[in-house]
Amino acid sequence: MFTVSSAFSVRRFALTLCALLALSGLVVLPRPLPAQGLDYRNPDKAPPSWGQFAKLVQYRFETWIGADEEVANRFRVYVTDHAGKEDGPPPTLVVKAWLNPDGTVKRVTFAALKDAHADTDLHTILTRGNIGEAPPPEMLQPLNLRFSLNLKK
Repeated sequence: MFTVSSAFSVRRFALTLCALLALSGLVVLPRPLPAQGLDYRNPDKAPPSWGQFAKLVQYRFETWIGADEEVANRFRVYVTDHAGKEDGPPPTLVVKAWLNPDGTVKRVTFAALKDAHADTDLHTILTRGNIGEAPPPEMLQPLNLRFSLNLKK
């Protein structure tokens, strides 16, 4: 098993060898492809049902954040009281969401906020509900959703 540093050394050696072989004309290297995950799909080429479902998930999340209940109220107070301050939330937040086949939220991740209680509250808000529909068949996950955190007092 290679350590990280030796893996880089092996990769560097392999790339150097390939470059030398290409320069000598013994090997023709293919053009590099853009870096993408194995499960990447260009949003313009995704089925329309995927985009519609992502909009539904975003709408539900926004509704849950705006709900008149203790955890959502506490999260909104944090956002409005700390907006624009050093210890405040970013103006936008990307949430990655995984959903179960029954429409319940399986998991969410997002960049850590500067307040552990706000992190916990947002995680609680986003994972305790049901979207109301199952994800479309074969929809790639996670969904990457961008939210504005510019709440008004």
